[in-house]
Amino acid sequence: MKRTVPGIIAAVLLSLLAATGCAGNPMSEEAIQQTVEEIVAANLAVETTTFDLTMEATIDIQGPGGTEQTSVSGSGSGVVDSANQRMHMVMSMTTSIPGQSPLEIPIEYFLVDGWMYMSVDMPGQDTQWMKLRMPEGMWEQQDQVQQQVDLLKAADEVNYFGTEDVNGVDCYVVEIVPNLDSVRKMMGQMQGQMPAMGDLDLSSMDLGQIVKQVSMTQYIAVDGYLFMRTDQHMLIELTPAALGIPEGEFDVIVEDITTTMVFGDYNKPATIQMPQGALAATQIGT
Repeated sequence: MKRTVPGIIAAVLLSLLAATGCAGNPMSEEAIQQTVEEIVAANLAVETTTFDLTMEATIDIQGPGGTEQTSVSGSGSGVVDSANQRMHMVMSMTTSIPGQSPLEIPIEYFLVDGWMYMSVDMPGQDTQWMKLRMPEGMWEQQDQVQQQVDLLKAADEVNYFGTEDVNGVDCYVVEIVPNLDSVRKMMGQMQGQMPAMGDLDLSSMDLGQIVKQVSMTQYIAVDGYLFMRTDQHMLIELTPAALGIPEGEFDVIVEDITTTMVFGDYNKPATIQMPQGALAATQIGT
């Protein structure tokens, strides 16, 4: 899979750690650059991979009447076919609100031909398919490499935790706390690419300003430099102004989100075929 931001950051990070002595012997600039190129090339060459995903989130809605908290957990699996720019993922989401029974919702996603198709099975209702246009260039990773290297160089904190086994693969373990201003600048480049959905115009959302904390831990195979696992934590805050809606219903929504992705089956044959019902999906956004 052509890697996204966390993947390439970890690749560069590993070599820089070696240069500063964390991995034993300091490396020359030429050796660092060569290592970076080898790691990046190894991951950009991957065309298919599978993944397992778990997530935990707490959502605090703060308003004049106090704070209402919702917990959300989910688990799922998927496959990415970067060669054909397709992805498929199924998840089961559970929402828990104090005083109410947990609500379980199966969700299915497809990314095909520049569109994201999503089905949500609500209790007592037929499966509903929706689709929305994805941002341009989401599959183009080559132009992002320098951006990701710059993000790493500006990191506030870097920690190397030695090696750990991930599904039988010995991996380097590296944690990075990116500089928040750098993250905001990177996310700000997506401004205007979010869809409008009814009265909610996400295209006006300042993605950079809603992010308050970000950290990630990468597990990189010692042999072959492929990425085997990604842990990410993010804290975001949403205000009515950020969402482009009138004030009064709430003051701020605080979301604390932790996700883990474990990768495998690199470059094995992958077939992604949408079900017939998805072809009649209702378009949201413009």
